[in-house]
Amino acid sequence: MTQAAFSVHVPATTANIGPGFDSIGLALDLWNEASFFFDGKGLSFSVQGYRPAFEIQPENNLIYKAFAELCRVCGKATPQALRIVCNNRIPVGSGLGSSAAAILIGLLAADAWLGSQLSKKELLEIASAIEGHPDNAAAAIYGGLIGICSDGTSFHEDSFPVAEWNTVVVLPKFDLSTKASRKILPEKVCLKDAVFNISHALFVMQALGSGDENLLGIAMQDRLHQPYRIPLIPGADLIINAAKASGAAAVGLSGAGPSLISFTMSDPETILSKMRAILEPAGLDIEFFTPRISRCGAYVAASAANEQASEF
Repeated sequence: MTQAAFSVHVPATTANIGPGFDSIGLALDLWNEASFFFDGKGLSFSVQGYRPAFEIQPENNLIYKAFAELCRVCGKATPQALRIVCNNRIPVGSGLGSSAAAILIGLLAADAWLGSQLSKKELLEIASAIEGHPDNAAAAIYGGLIGICSDGTSFHEDSFPVAEWNTVVVLPKFDLSTKASRKILPEKVCLKDAVFNISHALFVMQALGSGDENLLGIAMQDRLHQPYRIPLIPGADLIINAAKASGAAAVGLSGAGPSLISFTMSDPETILSKMRAILEPAGLDIEFFTPRISRCGAYVAASAANEQASEF
């Protein structure tokens, strides 16, 4: 087994968190990693764990496209020999930041290979340009709870305190792309709904920082995106009601969905057990996760890779 040059590790993320549309992100302790080898001939990928829903050519893989983009930005050619071995623990297309994770894996790998030593902010600017929104990438880069805003030309991001929340994530086995989920949103919203979201988003940050379950339950209400997206997801209302009935402090879409994320300061396994008892008789095709918050963001490390993986 050949020793990898390095490996890149990026956490899952949940974004929006109710009313914080495109402006709040939170890193979760569920990680994708990829090992990079600069040997052999040409470009190749191997994948363990969650895979894309369809086969793609290696040069069209999001990790490689991000790698190549940073090489282009830095005025360098991409390497002729590049082998990438991926271990994907973040479900693809789940609303848990799998696209942001792939983009950051590519950017951080290129940064390490080029020795360009870009700052986190510089990496965030490039990642956001590729993905089209900054909240998942910001949380994945910095870890913890991140607030972010843009003036149209650059971003301002900052870390906020976050208590020891536990989460229960329910993923319906349903293909809902972020692009489709964004397309359903109205181009214009009324002033009353905008004010509603701004005021509630302020208290999301306070509740997440203090661990106040009652406040988070109030604060995570939303009028800008969830009312349009939730009806697209089979069983979403049942999952939300099951989370509330099981004692979760608050529940909402994770990112654009289809995952729904519940927050609790108590034992997540208790909530999970109660939710299973409600949801499993309904026959929904769903998957459960209970990640904690990750205080650590993406990083690069020397690594050996397990090459027992399927090619695509």
